[in-house]
Amino acid sequence: MSLRAKLIGLFFLLAVVPLGAIGVIGYVQSMHALRALIAAQAGAIAERAASEVGERYVQRESDLLLLAENAETQRLYRARASGDAAQLAGALVTADAYLRSAWEQFSRSYEWVEFRDRRGQVLYRLGQTLGEAAGALTVTKPIMGTSGGPAYGNLVAVVRLDALIPSAVLENRFGRAGYTMVLDRTAGEVVYHPSHALVRQPVAALLGPGGWGVNAALLGQERGSFAYRERDTARVAAFVSLGTPPWTVLSSGAVDEFAAPFIQTRLVNLALVLLVTAATAVAFVVLMRRATRSLDALTRAADEVGAGNLAPSLPRAGRDEVGRLSAAFALMVGRIRAMLREIEASRHMAAVGEFAAQLSHEVRNPLTSIKLNLQRLERDAAAGALPAEAAIPVRISLREIERLDRVVRGVLALGRDRPERRETCALHGILAEALEVVRPQLEQQRVVIETVFAARCDRVAGEPEHLKALFLNLFLNAAEAMPDGGCLRVTSEGDDPAEGGTATKLRVRVADTGRGVPAELRDRIFKPFFSTKSQGTGFGLPLAARTVEEHGGRLELAPDDTHAPGAVFVVELPIAPGAPGP
Repeated sequence: MSLRAKLIGLFFLLAVVPLGAIGVIGYVQSMHALRALIAAQAGAIAERAASEVGERYVQRESDLLLLAENAETQRLYRARASGDAAQLAGALVTADAYLRSAWEQFSRSYEWVEFRDRRGQVLYRLGQTLGEAAGALTVTKPIMGTSGGPAYGNLVAVVRLDALIPSAVLENRFGRAGYTMVLDRTAGEVVYHPSHALVRQPVAALLGPGGWGVNAALLGQERGSFAYRERDTARVAAFVSLGTPPWTVLSSGAVDEFAAPFIQTRLVNLALVLLVTAATAVAFVVLMRRATRSLDALTRAADEVGAGNLAPSLPRAGRDEVGRLSAAFALMVGRIRAMLREIEASRHMAAVGEFAAQLSHEVRNPLTSIKLNLQRLERDAAAGALPAEAAIPVRISLREIERLDRVVRGVLALGRDRPERRETCALHGILAEALEVVRPQLEQQRVVIETVFAARCDRVAGEPEHLKALFLNLFLNAAEAMPDGGCLRVTSEGDDPAEGGTATKLRVRVADTGRGVPAELRDRIFKPFFSTKSQGTGFGLPLAARTVEEHGGRLELAPDDTHAPGAVFVVELPIAPGAPGP
């Protein structure tokens, strides 16, 4: 990360983020305060309604207690228990007069009342409607004897909801969009709602994932509040739960109805905070950009030097700290260039000086002797002293002696720049010539040669003799890796050009089935003087690599494939400009 990015990030972290957070926190706090206000007002309404419902329920229980424990009702149930039909008939007449008189006072609060014995048979009924009426609450009270013991039976009454739920109280609401509702926790349904379509609807459907998304178990608490969304409106509800009846009175208010003034004020404040923060940030970034522009240029120059470019574009030196740093950097790069030139020259001279003596003694003297003997054999063959078929291998041997002599001279020139002499040549032909040279040795070692020249264009710009020497080096290395036989596979292929284009590179793979290159030596085989052979000089692969580089390509050892034996060397060369396509 650049210095500018770090400073800007620090500014945002210490200035922009806190300012923005202050504005956001203030807005959130105001909305929390509004929700708390709605919850408090809705809670007060729910508390008053629940208190009224509780008082009315106690009054209804008092009515039922009077109907169950009066003397006439007790006499009726004792007569039923005795099994005397005459006594039961007289008790019914007496109880009928009393209960009808009481019913005239209670009928406005109940749909019907039934007196049932222990087996559930009806002894007496008040009211005309049978079964449980819609919009009513069924209450069952046991009828106990005056002397204790088991209950005589049960008093079953259906209480009108309007006798329990005070409509005037439930119509109280907080705001125009507020409402109050009553939920039956035992039956799990809506007892009262301003919208009659929701009455008797399941509470789970109202509060569940498809509705408000509120856990219904929350209503088991004595009182509480929660926020939810109803359609597109955010709301806050407060509730009070009763023990008897098992109802919950819930009052709700809409947040949006009261949020407008809060939202407008907070949005204005938040906009001002963000505007000031943005203006400060822009000013800081502009000033920082001007102050660090030279540092950016100097950083790019350092990256170029790291990538190998020792002549980067540097910012103008000035009197400030960055200008002095730029001048010092330019001086340092200049000294590095001079030092590298000296090191390169010293390395070349040392390599040439050390290896020239070895070549002169070990290679060139034996080559001269071999060349003289071969020339004598050539003269004998021309004079007919040797069979005619011997003339061909003698000529091939003399030609290769000449090539070896040129190779020696090329190795001696390894540390010197060679003049570029390029001609367009067919690489497949060069590969075939090189393979023909090493074929006798490979056949003697029982090495099979496989060639697959799949490249459709094999024209490269280069020196044919140097390229031939390059591949001969690779073929001979492969032969030495397979002393007991194997397979030498030479393939060529072009790169994958874009659709409609032509290939720009030619890739040759030389693969053997020999011992391969150990992992610990893979990074060293292209270094001069390194060799795994007792008589090797360590210049074969370095010279081959330099030849490829001089031709604008590269030589590399393919990654090791544990499923296949041997080594694979890849030579990549550019196709000659203007070479005809396939």
